[in-house]
Amino acid sequence: NGLIKACFFGAAIALISSYKGFYTSGGAEGVGKATTGAVVLSSMTILISDYFLSNWLFR
Repeated sequence: NGLIKACFFGAAIALISSYKGFYTSGGAEGVGKATTGAVVLSSMTILISDYFLSNWLFR
């Protein structure tokens, strides 16, 4: 069960970070804002998906 969650979280982080990185503009300031946004969105996604995955996997 832990391996399934780890794979899901890794994929989610990679997809979110790639999306934020590819669509960044505004130079160095834009990169900083995109990085912060990616970290915040990834953290929220992990917390929310962990709740649902735990309920689904540990029934």
